[in-house]
Amino acid sequence: MNSRIEPIPYEEQYLEETLRLLRESNPDHPELGDRELFEWQICERFLTLFQGGVVGYIARIPQVFWYKGTSVEIGFGATLVLDMSNFAVKTFAGSALLDRLLDNSSLKYAAVGIVPEIEQSYIRRGYAVDRDSLRMFARFFVPSNALKYMKKSLYLALPVKILNRFMPIIKRIPSGRIEQIGRFDSEWDETWRRTLSEQYEFYGDRSASFLNYKLSQPGESYFSYVHKDQTAEIDGYIVYRKSFHNVRNLKLVRICDLVGTESAKADLLTHAVKFAKENGVDGVVAISSNRDKKVYRRCGLWISQEYPIVLDPQIRAHAHITFFDSDLDNLW
Repeated sequence: MNSRIEPIPYEEQYLEETLRLLRESNPDHPELGDRELFEWQICERFLTLFQGGVVGYIARIPQVFWYKGTSVEIGFGATLVLDMSNFAVKTFAGSALLDRLLDNSSLKYAAVGIVPEIEQSYIRRGYAVDRDSLRMFARFFVPSNALKYMKKSLYLALPVKILNRFMPIIKRIPSGRIEQIGRFDSEWDETWRRTLSEQYEFYGDRSASFLNYKLSQPGESYFSYVHKDQTAEIDGYIVYRKSFHNVRNLKLVRICDLVGTESAKADLLTHAVKFAKENGVDGVVAISSNRDKKVYRRCGLWISQEYPIVLDPQIRAHAHITFFDSDLDNLW
């Protein structure tokens, strides 16, 4: 059976069948099978076929990162979807797709938010699972919906509400001025790179072309702001959006990207949390470097937990990775 299941580069003729597999395999995430979103995403795709039908799909998002001053081409693992109805097909198709991505490319592979069930698949292939670099940060105003989504006991809702009372959103005097923008200017590129290099050892490209592409995601409306210090110099930005999981009835503000000086990040995060509270959502979430824990907590996102990342073992660094870096922002 293994010899009959081989990964092939994605071809347009399999579009409808691929979209069907994405929708049927992920009923909680129907957006994965949205044609407009699928065609917008810039990525490298592979399929596995069995008896003429599509039984597996995997994608990798190419992106430039900087590691200790040197550019590195990273291929972020995106959606891996398999036909779960046949155990043998599922097993061989999954292994074949992973091997195709990991063994046949000049891109260094990376993945974030991986589930424990698949960690050993990466470890066996020589990759490292880093649990100390990245964290998820959150604050839940209506914890019951979030607990249902995370499949946690609703008995935890009361403790979360109590902790919210004892850990209020700290009111702070802004260190500068926040201005809304519609697009990013290429003149700011060097500011973002310099700022990131001063804080992290591993971080993604933040050119205007990359950021404006992310803002063009179909079906979503983003709120983008820059921060100006007391001399009117731009020293940070934030991008967030309202995020609705219609199947699970969960409403969040998702902080998609954040770059800036410590004071700029604090002002921008406070702005986002205030927006979330005023718009009646269930909470606000973000992912970022473990080094940012202090500023997120100070701005009210006191819930934090490790967020595993898979990297080439030669890359050992505190990473700055946000929703914008992988396919995670594509989910509801």
